[in-house]
Amino acid sequence: MLQRDAFIREVITAIERGREVVFLSADFGAAALDDLRSRFPKHFVHCGISEQAMIDVATGLALEGKQVFCYAMAPFLSLRALEQIKCGPGMMNLPVCMISVGVGLGYADAGPTHYATEDFACLRAVIGSSVYTASDSASAALIAQQLLSKPEFAYVRLDRDELAAIDPAPTATAINRGYRILGEQAPNKIALLSHGKMLHACLEVVDASPEQFFSIDLIRSKPFPGDLVPLLAQTKGVVAIDEQTPCGSLASAVFEAASASSNFVRIVSLTLPEMYVFENGGREYLLSKLGLSADGIRQAAKRVG
Repeated sequence: MLQRDAFIREVITAIERGREVVFLSADFGAAALDDLRSRFPKHFVHCGISEQAMIDVATGLALEGKQVFCYAMAPFLSLRALEQIKCGPGMMNLPVCMISVGVGLGYADAGPTHYATEDFACLRAVIGSSVYTASDSASAALIAQQLLSKPEFAYVRLDRDELAAIDPAPTATAINRGYRILGEQAPNKIALLSHGKMLHACLEVVDASPEQFFSIDLIRSKPFPGDLVPLLAQTKGVVAIDEQTPCGSLASAVFEAASASSNFVRIVSLTLPEMYVFENGGREYLLSKLGLSADGIRQAAKRVG
């Protein structure tokens, strides 16, 4: 199941149980979205291709006490509507949840206008935001459950592609904690810290060399999980892998959290290069060419020392 369908189905379940949820969309096309719109028209508002206006509408509904979810393509929800996000749910501290679909190079071959390679940095920078990234449909559903039960100003990053289910399945405890460990942690191993599609490349590396690596799925990158920093300090080092541009990437979140504590660890950042990607060829081709593959992760790990 696609992550967006898994997330929206949890919203549908909440509406079925009588929750006063309003779902705003600037997009069509998701199966679960079509289901929600047809079954619960009073809970659904299509705002047109107007993400900025959608956030303003969401702000007004939240001020009236509604629980609001906003859904749109990642590049347009994150960057086009950034000022509205800051001045609405940000400054007013409103529990608006933004569902961003197609992060990274998710809309491959659509070109740099449709890539969301700066959204992580931009939304982390907005004061008061929480940032979640789902790595499979099960984690997307659990993130939805948590935000439905405890509404907050949140930015949820979902992949456009159907990613394989990760074993073991995530738990509500892991979502609340903000991360999960995959593989066996040990002081002589390198931690591969990632989320979303990149986590799957990390798991490929761990499966091939479990004696050298284990992986961490950073489900909530803001606020950064406080108990994760001392855990990272008990490793050989950390490679932070992110399908984003370098400035403000996942490694930045790790650096910030480590600098605020007395725990120090060797951190290597692996990201997309500082460039706009105009070349086509599909997402897998682009990721491999740009160094975000299992082989690229292995090469980055050599820098840990």
